[in-house]
Amino acid sequence: MALMLDWRGTPITHHAHVLFPRKWGRSAHSTEMVEGVVHSFHPTGRITVDVLRTSRPRETGGTGRTRYAVPAHSVTVVPAPAGLPAEDTGDAGPSPTPQAPAPAAPLELLTVDGTQYGPYPGQPTTATRSPYDTYLFTGETAQRIVEDLHRDNCGLTAVFEYDGTLTFTWDATYRDEPGAERVTPDAQGRYAIGGLWPWDIWPETGRTTPQP
Repeated sequence: MALMLDWRGTPITHHAHVLFPRKWGRSAHSTEMVEGVVHSFHPTGRITVDVLRTSRPRETGGTGRTRYAVPAHSVTVVPAPAGLPAEDTGDAGPSPTPQAPAPAAPLELLTVDGTQYGPYPGQPTTATRSPYDTYLFTGETAQRIVEDLHRDNCGLTAVFEYDGTLTFTWDATYRDEPGAERVTPDAQGRYAIGGLWPWDIWPETGRTTPQP
């Protein structure tokens, strides 16, 4: 079997510590970061991870499921231990993705992996980086993302509702089952978008100054 790499190109080995995002609800903010140890590899390009802890607090203790199979390209290999707060383990209940970056968090120029769409200036909401991270975008940038999404004709569409809510809808050609996700702008009018497709860094970042 060919050597598997994480999204940064780092080799993934047995018993390596990894972080990966996991969607657990329909909200754009229902994303948890999972820390685990690589257990096994699959010919399909997925790896099985034994879960150590997650960033979603659960009322009954524990981490819920103890093992997940995830695409190798969705994980980040990290030193052990990864350092997710021990008190964040548990078994049920929502945990919002941070709605505001750290004050010093710079804008990053993003594109959708495998396309030439963008660049989209966005602010990260987590200290770690993964293709499925959530970023904060202005309304203007969110509109550009929606326009490019409709050009792609991939089975995923989006529409702005009268109250400013952005609703993503997909059919069975995009995911195994049809579904929808609503994104409500925050107090600054920014949209938290992530987990629906893999992001990549815009290749011209080194020569372009991001503008909000």
